[in-house]
Amino acid sequence: MAIGLAVMTLEGYDLVAFGSTTPMLLRYEPWNLSLSTLGLLGSLTPIGMLFGALLVGPATDRYGRRRTTLLSIVLVSLGMIVSATAAGPEMFGAGRLVVGLGVGAAYPAMAPLIFELAPVRRKNLVFAIVQCGVTVGGSLAAAIANAFLQGHDFRLEYMVGAAAGLVLLPMTYRWLPESPAYEAKPSRDAARDGGMRLVLRTPYLGTTVLFCAMVICSFLLIFGMNTWLPQLMQAADYPLGSSLTFLMLLNLGATIGGLAMAVLADRAGSRGTIIASFLVAAGAIAALSIKSTPAVLYLIVMIGGAGVLGVQGLINVYIARTYPVRARASAIGVVLGIGRIGAIAGPPLGGWILAADFAPRGNFALFALPALVGAILTVAVGGRKILAHQGETPFMRAEPSR
Repeated sequence: MAIGLAVMTLEGYDLVAFGSTTPMLLRYEPWNLSLSTLGLLGSLTPIGMLFGALLVGPATDRYGRRRTTLLSIVLVSLGMIVSATAAGPEMFGAGRLVVGLGVGAAYPAMAPLIFELAPVRRKNLVFAIVQCGVTVGGSLAAAIANAFLQGHDFRLEYMVGAAAGLVLLPMTYRWLPESPAYEAKPSRDAARDGGMRLVLRTPYLGTTVLFCAMVICSFLLIFGMNTWLPQLMQAADYPLGSSLTFLMLLNLGATIGGLAMAVLADRAGSRGTIIASFLVAAGAIAALSIKSTPAVLYLIVMIGGAGVLGVQGLINVYIARTYPVRARASAIGVVLGIGRIGAIAGPPLGGWILAADFAPRGNFALFALPALVGAILTVAVGGRKILAHQGETPFMRAEPSR
């Protein structure tokens, strides 16, 4: 769990490093970057994440979770080195693309590994703890940029990430075990029938499509709210102090509430807790349209963070529970890869909603809509009947999806 937390912290740091250095990149005279060019450079990492998730999932099912985790660390470290030493924006963009490939590869490798290593009654909680590394890493990236970087000295931010990856690599090689479930090889027929083939055909195809739609809704919420929450509050005439306060409370609620929801999921099952998380998110977003005191407002934002940002970790565990070990990483890779459509669409869709100049209640209702759709899709996933996982022992089989 400690190694998994460290890997996710590295991923979170490397994702936020770009946003932390954008002011310095704009001031870096040798490159003379425009805002549009900087935006293009920023889009390369999510594109890399999409392809990394889609390509690495099947490789993880074939070659192992541990090997693919090591590969993701190598790719992230290499991309950060290229970004730190780039002579021009083209090379810098190539480095960010490689970082995206590595980060995209991390989840299809780490998610099934953590699921298969975690105790039976603590799978959601262990995964939620490991996933906290993403927010910890992002906070570290912002803190280092604020404390040590000035002028146009952006390179140190990426050197720190590269150094952390090079330190983490031998530690992961030494202490991260392979999944016992993966090492208990299925039969040859089951191996040939696993991976991407199983995920994209009956009886799993319909479930895969529903999971993809669920994750699109989740990412729409995450990226839409993280981008536009301050502007939403301003449109509702709330007297804002600092917009960062709302984002901080949203993410704080995600960390605390996400752990609480994970404990609930381990006790009551994944499906019901995910439905509750989506409904909590929808209710909290809608409640923001009602005039409240600052104390009540901050509490609602934190509760919303638990639902908006906390639900994705629960979905990852639910996916792992649903698919057999021979196709688990492929399923997570496909679902998270396709789900990136929501991450890409969230910010511009939120901008369109605000630009349409609806009444404040209408703005909040539209932002809450993906959460309601996500809850409905979760009900539909739970209503599907999937055949027993053939060719596997009970030890290797996915646990019942509750």
